[in-house]
This record gives sequence, structure tokens and C-alpha cells, in this order.
Amino acid sequence: MKRLLFFLFLLSLSTNAQLFLEQDYSQSSSSLDWEMIENDHVKLIYPKSLGNDSEYIANLIEYYSKDVGLTYGIKDPKKVPIIIRTEVAQPNGFVTLSPRRSEWFSASQFSTRLGSSEWYQTLSIHEYRHVQQFDNLNRSTIKFLSWIFGDFGQLIGTFSGVEPWYLEGDAVWSETKYTDAGRGRSPHFLSRLKAMLTSDQIPTYDELINGSYNTLLPNHYPFGFVLVSNATRKFGDDFWKRVTDKIVHFPHPYKLYTAFKEVSGQSFYDFYDETMNELRASWKKDIKEKALAKVDYRDNLSPFKVGNKTYYLNYTLDSFWTLYKKENGNKVKVAEIPFTKGMSKIDIRNNYAIYSQFLPHARFGHKGSSDLILLNLESGEKTKITSGLRLYNPRFSLDGKTLYATEFNEDLKWTLSTFNLNGKKLSSVGFGVETIVEAYPINSNEVIAILADPAGYKFLAKVNLEKRTKKTILAKSRNNISSVFVDENKNTFFEAQYHGVTNIFKFTDKGNLQKCSNVDINTTSPFADRKNLYYSSEDAYGSHISVTPLEKCQSFNVSNLVNFKYLGDNPSDSYNKFTLRPIEDQAKLRTNPTKHYEKHEYGDLDKGVIVPHSWSFFAGNGFGLSLSTDNYLRTLGIFAQVGKDGSEDQNYSLFNISFKKYYPIFNISGEIRNREVDFFNSEQTLTWKEKQVGSSMTLPYFHKKNLYNLISAVTVGGRYVDTRDYEAISTRPTYDNRYFLNTYAEFYFNLSKDLTARSIMSPWAISYFAKYENAKGNNEKRDSSYKLYQYGKIQTPGIFKHDAFRFTFSEEKQRNDINSYRFLPMLMNPTENVFSRGYEYESVPHYQKITANYAFPLATPDFDIWGLYYLRRLTVNTFFDSTKIESNSLNTTFNSTGLELEFESVFLRKLPINFGVRYAHKLKFKSNVGELYLATSLAF
Repeated sequence: MKRLLFFLFLLSLSTNAQLFLEQDYSQSSSSLDWEMIENDHVKLIYPKSLGNDSEYIANLIEYYSKDVGLTYGIKDPKKVPIIIRTEVAQPNGFVTLSPRRSEWFSASQFSTRLGSSEWYQTLSIHEYRHVQQFDNLNRSTIKFLSWIFGDFGQLIGTFSGVEPWYLEGDAVWSETKYTDAGRGRSPHFLSRLKAMLTSDQIPTYDELINGSYNTLLPNHYPFGFVLVSNATRKFGDDFWKRVTDKIVHFPHPYKLYTAFKEVSGQSFYDFYDETMNELRASWKKDIKEKALAKVDYRDNLSPFKVGNKTYYLNYTLDSFWTLYKKENGNKVKVAEIPFTKGMSKIDIRNNYAIYSQFLPHARFGHKGSSDLILLNLESGEKTKITSGLRLYNPRFSLDGKTLYATEFNEDLKWTLSTFNLNGKKLSSVGFGVETIVEAYPINSNEVIAILADPAGYKFLAKVNLEKRTKKTILAKSRNNISSVFVDENKNTFFEAQYHGVTNIFKFTDKGNLQKCSNVDINTTSPFADRKNLYYSSEDAYGSHISVTPLEKCQSFNVSNLVNFKYLGDNPSDSYNKFTLRPIEDQAKLRTNPTKHYEKHEYGDLDKGVIVPHSWSFFAGNGFGLSLSTDNYLRTLGIFAQVGKDGSEDQNYSLFNISFKKYYPIFNISGEIRNREVDFFNSEQTLTWKEKQVGSSMTLPYFHKKNLYNLISAVTVGGRYVDTRDYEAISTRPTYDNRYFLNTYAEFYFNLSKDLTARSIMSPWAISYFAKYENAKGNNEKRDSSYKLYQYGKIQTPGIFKHDAFRFTFSEEKQRNDINSYRFLPMLMNPTENVFSRGYEYESVPHYQKITANYAFPLATPDFDIWGLYYLRRLTVNTFFDSTKIESNSLNTTFNSTGLELEFESVFLRKLPINFGVRYAHKLKFKSNVGELYLATSLAF
């Protein structure tokens, strides 16, 4: 996010104001009816279908308001708007500005990667902590920036002064401190960091900040958590308040590190090394397994035995998640699948595999699905058998003819639904106030299920679906249990945490508990036949499939998995040694809240529409003023700007009203600008004043199938243009007032395959963009004009791994008449040359260009210069360009060929800027040219 914000800042200095009119698709569907409740701390905006959970959320915010900001000295937090998005399929939440708000996504309970607190409870601390962070930082110089630029200025100041690891690490620290769970108590959360440190793969700080192509590094959540935690342990709970007190006075990319030293007396980099070495020493005491020989990173998950065949999922930095089959010592690739570790599960029976895939809505960014995909193990064919549902953790029935999946319904209730193999829903069973997390069938009427009560406490139960009864097997707790599996002997296997490690446990058919794995880090995805247990075991270089004889399972006291006895005394689940802080009667707080609120209908009009949230004094190449407003639901926004146009160096003013509630996106716009045109191959110049008003409609379409993504959009629009006050330099004729009816149409299409971790570009892609503009004048024969611009691209795999071919075609054509209407220049991609590389651009009536490129990686050095510059990857691109130019005075072809060396870089630990060195041979003039170029979409 921080890098995106810096891009936006630089783009705000761009020469083309149209950048501010990019469409925003982050809305919920138009069918929702919205309500609002509020107290002293929150203005909650939510769909009516949320029901009583609206009051539960408001009461949670009120409950935690007295604690979450205390370490920043915030005793009475400012009220914050929170929007609940109930139509999404993936769990998430965020805090942002423009306007200031938090947004929460409702889908939650199907994954262990988010800790074991109740989902809204987690958000009411984690995201609410972000609100306090932003408010704490909005002081002094950052506050001044917010006066100058609005919310946008606050974002620039905030992300100039702090790092994402601090924000997210501090939020995870808070969710752990103020609850009886939190990710800081889940061994999964720190497992990759533990695996690296205990194998002496301590990443440098700059590797963690800037990333690497050489291995999979922990993201900024876990390493941020340990840095924030260790600093508070050493220097006090208010340490980060004292650090931010100094940051806000002069935020810049190195202020966090200098402020850290000023407050603590210790160099941040020494502190980082100390933290990592202390963690390594603490974790190494528990390591029993023999060190592995170094290999490239790989993950192996979800083993299944079907007869003499073994199936499992494999992932590397060079590949997608892929299902493999091993039979008689031979390894065969079955299919690549879209899979998210920790969020997805796969099941296999007979000749089929079943999994769910997250899919976008065709229009609304805050609506999605998680549909079932049936995979034929013989042919590798994948079939989407449901549409528009939110289904998770699918399992086959024992005969393989039907499917079970947990479903998050439109009424926001969790049910266990059954389907046939064609995707037809056969039944759906609810569990009242309890949530079904996952289930495994033991016969046609019974399942072993993991459920959660309204407070999020999980338990294991045997459920009779026909009688709607259940028998508890493992009592309620915050233990992060998951991955239930039942073998042919009715033994129930599941993963659970114990003393900082996730292991595989088994309830026998007699109800006795046994521990069946004994690993150092974590295990997941158990499968058992009559003799052996198969599971994935995490290691220093990812994970591998382990096999343990069932006879080695050892008796285990069931009480050790509940009542918090599962918590240990090591960093994996007790790094801060916080006191447990449960909410008293939390389930009752949710199902029968004691505090009620008056509910109000909420529409698209709120003060955000008329009160600007961001403004800027930069417009085009010079000074100006721009203002932006948006309502909280992002369905209505206004943008206005006055300034100087970068392409013609003339003054202009414009406004745009965007209405985004429905499937089509409507825009109403108006402009007043001075125009100036220098005619090609001439010293003649024409100036005039132009006024216009118009409207447009955009129809977007998003689609995903397996690993392929489709994005397309059609825009049609028209405007009335009034031109007058013509003045000419040289012998150019002038005109009286002229009027035009301008119409235009745009079409965009892009189909591309997902990238692997080390891909240079999408291995398969095809895209096309075209825009046609027509201006019909009052003197049609003399004044009317047209303009066509089109661009196409095809990408294919290269000869070797990660290499790629890229072919492009572009054309621009307009009426070749000095009397015709002159359109504004097209918004060009600043990373590409208009003509062939090596040749300067001149405005011509018609050109056509083709390019051929072959790119391949040269090195991934992870080279750092004192945090100023970081080189992630060197890439080589060879090219051939050909541009055909047509005009009244010039018809020619510009050809060039050459080589580019591109540096994928990060500056100041914040700015990802790719730049390159180009050698081009101009075939027409038989000359060579060398140049530097910017390969990142930044415009100045």
C-alpha cells in the first residue's frame, strides 16, 4: 500500500488531468439496502441483512475504545465510520482515508490463518488499532500536510515516516494483548520465520522490506509483530508512542530509524539483529529434527492415497500450485490449480478432486464468490459446478457421489450444504447461533464437524444431520483446530496447537485421544489409510510430505488441548506472555446485546459528497487546485480541477461527477480550457477557447477461470463543444465561433494468466484497446474530424523458464486537414515510446507501429546500498521495432533493433522504480543511440 501511495503522489504531478478520472469499481451490489447506527465511537454503515451483528459490532467498538488507543495516549478515540461489506468471499479489513473510514469484509470462519478469535472481535481490535495509529500520527508536520493536501497529504506524511511492518505488527500485537487469542498465540503465524531462523537463514532487514526472488520470505505481519513486541518488552508499552512523537515532526523515509535510536539509545539495525538472534536461540532449543540439505523453496501439501496412487499438491517459486500423482515411482502432473495456502482445501476420492476457488463479481469489487471446481484426475479437466455461492472446505461423501461444503449464505448464516457432482444443491443444514467451519462424513447421515459458538470458541462434534443433534468430542476453546479427517476405521484426525507447534491428533473410535506427529514447526492436511498417517510437515525450505505409522500414535491427555493448557512458553504462542483477556459473556453480547441503537436508513448522499476529503495545489505541469469528494460507499464522487494542461501548456478548469451504484458507471463532466495547436511540419499556430459539457457510460466486466483473468470494458460518451476567440500566428486562417458534437467509444480487453512468483510478465496474455472519437462541426465538411487510436499486445512463454515473448501493435489516425477539429492528445503509456525506440516523436496524422520483444532474467542479486537502493532483479530485453508514418509531407518507415538492461529496484525502501539502459540501432539512418529510460509507470 505504501508504494501505491507514492505512485499516486507522483501521478498527481502528471501532465494529464485525466489520470484523476480513472474508474473505481470498489462498490457493493446495487440491490443492498443500507442502514446506519452510531455511538460515541463509531458510525456503522451496513446492509440490513447484517441483523443483530450490527449492534454487536458497535458494542465491540465501544468495549475496546477504552483500551485500544491507550498506549498512544488516546483515552477518548474520535468517532470513525465503519462500512460492513457482506457480499465478499474472502476475509479482510482495512483502514484508509479519502474519506477516513474502515471497511470490514464479513466472510471469516473457514480459515486458521487469521487466529482463533471471533472474526468481528479480531477486526474491532486490529482495524480499530489502525484507526488509532492514523489519528496518533496526524499531528505536527503530518497535520500540516493534511491541511495542504487533505487526506492525501496525511497519507503521504504517514507512509513517508513509518513502515507497513510497524502498522501491521502493532495491530497484531494489539489483537493478542487485548484478547485471549490473536495471531500472536497461533503457531501458524510465525512458522515461516521460525523455519528460517532455526536453519540459520536469517534474512537481512532490507530483504524483508524489499522482497526477494531467491526464497519465500515472511511477510510484514509476522516480522513486524516480533519487532514491535520486542521493542515494547524492552522499552515499555508506550515506546512506539515516543517514537511516533518524533516521526510526526519531520516524516521522511529514515525518520523511523533515527527516532528509534533517539528514544531507545540503540541502533535500529542492532536491535533487528538482536531480535532475530534471540528468537533463533529460543526456538532452537526445541528443534529435534535433523537439518535438511539446502534446496530451492517448495511446498508440498494435502497428500491422498487412492489405491497404489499418491496425490499431493506442490508449489515452487517457478510454478503454480500443481496437483501431482505418484504411481510406481513415476511422478505425473495432473493439473495446475488456483490454490491459496491456509485459505483453500482440496479433497480427492475415486477419479475426482474437489476444491473451491475465489472468483470476482462481473462488476462490483466488493462482491465475490467461492465456487466449487471439480477436477477429473485422469484428463485434468476442470469444471466449475456452482456459480455465485460462497462455499469452503469441500469434502466428498463416502461413495464419492455427492459433496459437502460449508456455505456462507446471502442471509449471512453458515450452513453445511450438500451438492451432487453437477453442482445442484441437495440440502442445507443450519446450526442456529453456531457456525459450521468444516465437516467430514462418517456415513450418509453423520459427520465429524468443527463448529464455533457465537464468541468464536471452536469445538469438535459428531453431528447427526437428519436428527439435527450433536455430541461434543473436544470441548470449546481458542485452540486453532482444523483439517478434520476420518479414516476407514472411524478414527478422527485433526490438527491442533500444543506448546507452540501444530501437530496431528487422533480420536480413536473408542474416544481416546492420541498424538500422531511430533514435529518442530507445524503440520497440516492429515490423511490416513489403515497403516499410515500422511501429512505435510513444515521445514526450512517450505514443506514436505511425511509418513508416520499409526502404531506410533501415543496417548495424550485431552485436557491439554483446551482451557488454554495448549499454550506454551516460547515465542510461537507466547512471545509477549500477555495475560489472557476474554470478554465476559461474549456469546451473549452477540446473540442478545444489552445495548440497542436507533437504526436509520442510509443512502448515497452524505456529507462526504460535498466536503472534499483531498485536495492538491499541483495541476498538470504547474500550480493549480484539485478537489475530490466521495461518499462512504464509493457510489458517488465529485472531482474538480483548475490548472495548466501539460500537453498544450494552456489553462483549463474541469469537473466530473461519477455515479457508480449500478452496473453501468455514469459520468457527467464539464470543461473550460484554452487550446493551442502547433501544426506538423509548419510554423503555424492556432489558439482558441473551448467549453464543453458531456456524459459517458462505462460497462465493465471482470471474470476469472482457473488461472486466467479477463478484464474488459466498453465506454460510450458524448459532449457538446463550443469553440471561439480563434487567433492565428503566421498565415493561418481564423474562424468565427464553431460548435461541435463530439462522440466517442472505447473498448478494452485483457486476458492473461496469473504470474508465478518469479515471472517477468504474464506467460500468456492478449490485450487490446481502441478509442474512436468523432467531432461533427456546424460546418460539417470543413470542420468535422475523427481520431482512431488502437493498441494490441500478445505475450507467450519463451524458450527457457521465465523467458517471454511480447509482441505489440499500435496505431493512431486522424483527419489530415488543417481546418478540422483538433483533439486533445491521447494519454500515452509513459513507459513506452510512441515511435520505434531510438526515434523522437512528432505529431503526424497517421502512424502504425509493431514491436517484437524477448525478455529473460539475468540475475536476482538482492543487492543493497545502505537502504538507499535495493536491486531485486536484472532483466534483459531484446527488441525489434518498426513504425510506418504517413502524412502530406512525409511517408517513411522507422525501424530499430537493440537491447535493454532493466533494473528492478527499490529506492529509499519505499519507491519501486524500474529503470533501464537501452542500446538501439536505427536502421534507417544506420546510427546507434544509447539512453536511460524509466520502466515504471510514473509521470512527472
